[in-house]
Amino acid sequence: MSSSDLLEVPAVGADATANVNQTSPASAATQDRQLRAPANRESLVETVISHNDLQENNNTLNDSPSSTHQRTRTNDKDGGEDVELDDLKPSNASQSPKDMLNATLLPHIDVEDNYMTSLPPPPPFDLEIEDLTIGVPTSSGGFPILGKFFSKPAEDADGQPKSIVRNVSATCASGEMLAIIGGSGSGKTTVLNAIVGRLANLPIESGEISFMPSHRGISVSERKTLSARKMKDKIGFVKQQDTLLEHLTVRETLWYAAALRLPKEISAQTRELIVTQTIEELGLRDVADTIVGGALRKGISGGERRRLSIGCALVAMPSVLVADESTTGLDSFTAYALLLTLSQLARRNRTVILTLHQPRSATFPLFDRLLLLSKGRVVFSGPREKVLPWFQHVNEDFKPGDGVNPMDWLIDVSTVDTREGREEESRERVGLLVRRWEEEGPAFVRPREDEEDGERGSEEDEGDEGTLAVLSPPRRDRTSRTPLNASALEVASILSQTNWDMKRIGILKQTAVLLSRATKDVSRNYGLMLAFTLQSIILGAILGFAFFRLPEDPSGIQSLKTLSLQHLPYFTYLTLIYSVYRYCNTDLILFDREREDHLYAVFPWLISEFATNVPVLGISATLFALIIYFMVGMRTGDHFAWAIGIFIAENVLVQLVTVGFALISSSLNRVYATASTIVNSFQIFMIMTAGLFLLRPPVYINWMRFISPYYYGFRSVVISQFRDRSFSCDGIEGLARNQCDGNQVLNGVLVSPNINPGYYIAALCGMVVGTYSLAGIILHVYRPGGVKHANQLFSSGSGKEAMVSADMEIARQRIDVDVRHICLKWSRRGVEKTILHNINAKFPAGEVTAIMGPSGAGKSSLLQLVAGRQMNAGPMARFQVEGAVLFNGRPRFRGFRALVAFVEQEDNHHLPALTVRETLRYAAILRLPKTMSRKRKIARAEEVLQMLGLTDCADNVVGGELLKGISGGEKRRLSLAVEMISDPAVLVVDEPTSGLDALTAHNVMLALKAIAASGRTVIGEKPTATCQEPPELTFLHPASIHQPRSDIWHAGIDNIVLLAKGGRTAFSCPKSEIGPLCASLGYPLPPMVNPADWILDLVSVDVRGDREQVTRKRVSLMIDNWAEREARKVEDKAANRDSVQGPEGVVNYDGKASVIVALPVVLERMARNLWRQPPVFWMRLYQTPLLACIMLMIYQRLKYGPTGGQDRMGFVLEIISPLAFVGVLNNVAVFPADRDIFFHEVRTSGAYSASTFVLAFTIVELPLEIAGALLAAVVTNIGAGMQTNPRIFFQFAFAEWALVSTGESIGMMFGSFTRSMGFNVSLVSTFITILVQLSGVVSVSLPQWLGTLAWSTTLKLSTRIVMVNEAVGLRLHCTDEEVMGGQCLVQTGEQLLELLGWKDWNVSKYCGILFAITVAYRLLAWAVIRAKIASL
Repeated sequence: MSSSDLLEVPAVGADATANVNQTSPASAATQDRQLRAPANRESLVETVISHNDLQENNNTLNDSPSSTHQRTRTNDKDGGEDVELDDLKPSNASQSPKDMLNATLLPHIDVEDNYMTSLPPPPPFDLEIEDLTIGVPTSSGGFPILGKFFSKPAEDADGQPKSIVRNVSATCASGEMLAIIGGSGSGKTTVLNAIVGRLANLPIESGEISFMPSHRGISVSERKTLSARKMKDKIGFVKQQDTLLEHLTVRETLWYAAALRLPKEISAQTRELIVTQTIEELGLRDVADTIVGGALRKGISGGERRRLSIGCALVAMPSVLVADESTTGLDSFTAYALLLTLSQLARRNRTVILTLHQPRSATFPLFDRLLLLSKGRVVFSGPREKVLPWFQHVNEDFKPGDGVNPMDWLIDVSTVDTREGREEESRERVGLLVRRWEEEGPAFVRPREDEEDGERGSEEDEGDEGTLAVLSPPRRDRTSRTPLNASALEVASILSQTNWDMKRIGILKQTAVLLSRATKDVSRNYGLMLAFTLQSIILGAILGFAFFRLPEDPSGIQSLKTLSLQHLPYFTYLTLIYSVYRYCNTDLILFDREREDHLYAVFPWLISEFATNVPVLGISATLFALIIYFMVGMRTGDHFAWAIGIFIAENVLVQLVTVGFALISSSLNRVYATASTIVNSFQIFMIMTAGLFLLRPPVYINWMRFISPYYYGFRSVVISQFRDRSFSCDGIEGLARNQCDGNQVLNGVLVSPNINPGYYIAALCGMVVGTYSLAGIILHVYRPGGVKHANQLFSSGSGKEAMVSADMEIARQRIDVDVRHICLKWSRRGVEKTILHNINAKFPAGEVTAIMGPSGAGKSSLLQLVAGRQMNAGPMARFQVEGAVLFNGRPRFRGFRALVAFVEQEDNHHLPALTVRETLRYAAILRLPKTMSRKRKIARAEEVLQMLGLTDCADNVVGGELLKGISGGEKRRLSLAVEMISDPAVLVVDEPTSGLDALTAHNVMLALKAIAASGRTVIGEKPTATCQEPPELTFLHPASIHQPRSDIWHAGIDNIVLLAKGGRTAFSCPKSEIGPLCASLGYPLPPMVNPADWILDLVSVDVRGDREQVTRKRVSLMIDNWAEREARKVEDKAANRDSVQGPEGVVNYDGKASVIVALPVVLERMARNLWRQPPVFWMRLYQTPLLACIMLMIYQRLKYGPTGGQDRMGFVLEIISPLAFVGVLNNVAVFPADRDIFFHEVRTSGAYSASTFVLAFTIVELPLEIAGALLAAVVTNIGAGMQTNPRIFFQFAFAEWALVSTGESIGMMFGSFTRSMGFNVSLVSTFITILVQLSGVVSVSLPQWLGTLAWSTTLKLSTRIVMVNEAVGLRLHCTDEEVMGGQCLVQTGEQLLELLGWKDWNVSKYCGILFAITVAYRLLAWAVIRAKIASL
């Protein structure tokens, strides 16, 4: 058979183990027994059978020399020759495909002889799931707190209770691996969450899950059944999402995981050996000392992060390992190697349960049991060898064809195909399978299972050299052992104990480990340290200039008195808001997950958190205090050391208390919007009871001063600055002279000069301990963390409109994309890393081109360059790009993005509260040409909805981080559907089939192929799309692929770009040339083997054991061979390489919708998304009135006594200054989601302009802002007893609206430049805090240049409007004694305005300027967003 003939394989699943699908139960049982045969300790015999041997004689295994290749490797400790590259090549071209398979594919996937699998097993446990039914969350009618009293169960259309999974039963004994498979949305993840006891708000309607110790010689009745909770130390759970500390290396992450998870008796040396072996097993050696990285710092790749998450569970050597989509995001080589490792671990008496989406055929024999689900119902549950006989028992036609991957076939046959013309038939088939299983399935499995168990028990130790493993190394007998070194013997001694209650490390060691981990993570967070340093310097300098060198006169004394309090909330508010965001979005998420794994107690984590906060906050607070003290010119002389020590100490302690309060609020609620509202409410009470802005608070809140850090901080500073101090007050005479005596000033704020300020410092120390302790108690007893599941479905028409034609009317030219000599380098501080090296590739129009390669090969980076996307290099780093990307021979042109759509890896840009159907309809209306009617656009959305199999979830909400909506696979398809709506000329897709089940992945690829057939070009890591288009159009679809099934290879791909790790080209050619290329290298494609798996295996380096050198040489050979071919091509075309022109060029197509078309759609979409998030909607409405109510509670009705002037200054300042922060909080709750989808649409299609986006956002927020301002004005202007009339009332409300709107505008500006909302919140809080100091109330001694600059802020204007309206005509009642004693600051409102230095009282003028500045801030936000999208 020639090499080219090897490619002539059926399009459906040619990567299969063929007739293993037709294995009889008897032969399957015999085969399984032989897989457990013991291996010789001195040598390892690897016996492999090829695929086509399995097809012969109805699965009769042939063990003759002609059909079996055996390789014996002697473990010679004294030496021996290294394996050379030629050892992997066939000896001659006529060598059998079976021998080629053995010589190349399997030897470098040898997991048998490694440290982890040779260790003794942990205590074994069997899993049993019995008749499990899990319902949907109950609806509480909008009252979450009273939900348990007023909730009602959700019902389906027939009035029956809804359920996610129903009547699921399954077992998995120790020593077995169970695979839970099924289509997207079948309930796989829900079952896994139930197994580990993490269902959040999902109710278990019936059934149970139990674990039972598996001990030989003990009867079932004598075993003690354990729940998931009691199995906490024996279960390792790997979630879909990777939650890792960004600033630790891979090795450190695994080391700390081992330290927390392994039994305390295991020594540090042994843990190190386990960590090292885990790194080897997971192929992480090359990145072992690389930082994990995150949003602001580049680290390891997505596939490497996935493997690291799995490693964190593996290092614990759990009795039960549960993994959700463990191979998603991994290339096929790494995924297969990982499953082999898990299979070997299972053979060591572990119980392994996992879910899979697109397993390659070689994985089929690795699983002992299968649980096949379809929309939450069981289709099969039992031994793997009985699954195919069961389907033939149901219907003799239900069997996979020759060469079909059985795993893919099982998913295909049990999944509803929602494509047109296939849905009804597939629903009937799935319904039949479910009914037959309920009627006969358990009985069909049980007798055979019992019989097989008996055979295994009696014949377990029998060996049969003639029985061969299918694409898998022989499995060890459970009692066999590899000789262990001293450390391994130590582990053997520990794990062989019969005590099942082995404990992990105690509290003291937990504290030490967590402290070490947190210290490394924080000390390497250079961005955080820089931010705190800049915060101290900038805020200190601004406040220092605002109070610069205060004069010794009444105005200077008033400013110093104000500074004694105001510097605390001014500096700590930024820390407060940032800490709430950090806890809600990163730290407590990791804490919740690790606590679910029962890794440590609350207080060790709390101690490590506090200990790492102290140096960072202490240094920044000290720096801030020193800047303020010397710039302002605070107290010097004999009391200097004492005064500055008090000032520094109270700044540091109040900072720590502030973080403690942030932790308390975040412990109560993990939603940032809610937690920030809680902490802001307390912040206001604490400032008001500090004793400056309100001298005599109402008795019912006066007690709060004892829990206010500002109360203690203010008193300690004001005493240290004023006690026994006399101010010069040159030229000041009369009653005003009373303010020049420091003790009189203290009397004026009701502070006794005789109290030692050290008492207040001691109280602050107590508050530090108290706040962290309270947070710890809350974390210990209250657990609000975790993802909640949506309890509502929303109907958007359900597609019942009369269908009309959705014919597309976009006419585009054919576009060939040419990548020439692309090099991409990343550098930072002299460190340089090459990501792509001299890549040349062609992506022809009308064809699908797949970019393939192992993790870290640069596939996603190449796609982003093709799509013209900006890449984030991280702080102080940059990317350097060389080469060119040409469209029909020409460089990128203006407006090319209208022709290019890019489907990103991440699917988090969708609005969470919209349904799938609504998301697609809005996309269709925005992206399709205006010549199409609205009905035809909606018809197009329905067409794509059905094309990608989304009809079953069409009316489900998409969901987000904290609201569980559609599944990950469904969200991936939704992202594809959105980009396919407009049928772009160039479609770039990054891993389009990752996270999809096999059937959906196949359908997606067929859709992409159909699009390419219409004249477009498809490039990608994984292709996707279907459309009927005129043949003259061009479609480019770049896609990166990790684990393509064989029918995708044959039916969906035309060209291949194969990259090796390090971004080097191994192949870049039409698919038809792959066979000859492999043959020329000595690795011809075997028949019945998935070519995609084959070439991915060839180009992958196995870093485990002695295979690394050999595989590196093989990969280098492939790279060098291709480089030589490219060099010859360059020589042939050197004369005209840079002058190639396409025959047609490229026509600029403007796909942007006009404001008239886009505005109503974007407006409706934003409003609907907001309305369906009640917490966010009501928060935006009630935050301003809530602030007013708090002020009313504190101040009650304003008095006209001696404290009336001071109270009014405090009241106005405290009602005005927080409103901009309220605007920021409103913005943070909504803007990020709207921003993400807008930026995504700009990058992918440029659907509408920045003007449309800003105008729609403004219109949505405006009614809520106005309503909130009017309600707040009723409470404060009328309720608090201020001077009022209709003019004053509406001017008051107008000033409040302007401040909130300004806060929103500032949030939009800063939020447009980075997706890190914690960083944005810090910047915005700093900026607004600075504006507050310029308002003219905090400091009445403001330098002239700062006073002039302050007119550009809405804070100064709003303060003047409210203060002037309140002061003009005001009369206060003071006795002579109160005036002489300094308790009566002023006697009239006019005197108060004179004290503030305000001479212009024209309020109408201020209102006009305020409106203009408010609009200007929104226009500035529009300009910033427009500038940002220009750089996308």
